[in-house]
Amino acid sequence: MVDSIYIGLMTGTSADSLDCAAVNFSKKEMNIIGLKNYDIPNALRQKIQESSQALELNQSLIKDLDIKLGNFFSESIKDLIKTLSLDKNQVSGIGSHGQTIKHEPNAENPYSMQIGDPQLISNNLGIKTVGRFRDDDILAGGQGAPISPVFHREVFAQTGEKRLIVNIGGITNISVISDQEIMGFDTGPGNCLMDTWCRKNLKGDFDDEGNWAKSGEVNKTLLDFMIDDNYFKKEHPKSTGPDYFNESWLLNCINEVDQDLNANDVQATLAELTALSLSMSLNEIEDVSEKVYFCGGGTHNLHLLKRINLKIKKTCLTTQELGIDPDYLEAICFAWLAKQRLDDRKFDMQNITGSKKAVYLGRVFLPAI
Repeated sequence: MVDSIYIGLMTGTSADSLDCAAVNFSKKEMNIIGLKNYDIPNALRQKIQESSQALELNQSLIKDLDIKLGNFFSESIKDLIKTLSLDKNQVSGIGSHGQTIKHEPNAENPYSMQIGDPQLISNNLGIKTVGRFRDDDILAGGQGAPISPVFHREVFAQTGEKRLIVNIGGITNISVISDQEIMGFDTGPGNCLMDTWCRKNLKGDFDDEGNWAKSGEVNKTLLDFMIDDNYFKKEHPKSTGPDYFNESWLLNCINEVDQDLNANDVQATLAELTALSLSMSLNEIEDVSEKVYFCGGGTHNLHLLKRINLKIKKTCLTTQELGIDPDYLEAICFAWLAKQRLDDRKFDMQNITGSKKAVYLGRVFLPAI
């Protein structure tokens, strides 16, 4: 049987590293043949973080970052192929989501911007590459995100059972799946505000196991002000990004409550915001499973998971219980999505993104001759 190997790429909103997954789809069941994480160089990471937080885009800087990140992705894929002792001709395609800089599906001219030029990846490696996964959905009137629920249904749906998948990346999104239906949306911030506050207070790029948040006390006044944001009142389908829930948003909330706040109390309140916004969303969904399967970087924040568990009162597990590493689920997803796009498959995203017709998820970039 001919190999049907696809490589999927995913970077988190903190832009600290790249997850790569190599998956073989030549048999009925997908076979994960390799997973690897690559640290994004500090200088590149810092410029990406600054750009995603900026109120106005520096177009020349974005173009430069698009090229540099595309080259970094290319070199990482080359290393993965070498590490797995593959020949590049065995790789049928690459699925690269790219690094989100801006996500504006509700703007007058809706768009979602990811960098890490997929055409450059295709040219560098001589391999078909699928990127710009959100574009066609937005053109069809959708939010462009989240798109992972279609993959969650493919790999996790169980006949006669409703399952709930929660991905806590920079943003938290949920998938409600069964053999009969699918629904998903972004509930609000995941790690993005906590990571931003850590960096601002020189506590590193993230709150290790949530220990800093655990050392603080939730400020109810600040929490009440933040949860009053219009995003949490919107009906789904809805999506958001770290360009909305960013440092400016956070500092504005802190200024509005006009209290003398300890930095660790703010961190504790941000963890509570993530937990509360998720639990509020789950309460709006009827007849949901008693089990919740978590994935994404948030699974390492033990304090956050404890706060979520106390609020939702469900059995909290990770997708490892379902056979897929929670740290690499998204990268595996984009390997699968690349295959679907190259197989010419469209998806009905109406109950997820609100798009008005079936769409392709991703655009194909062929290597330049």
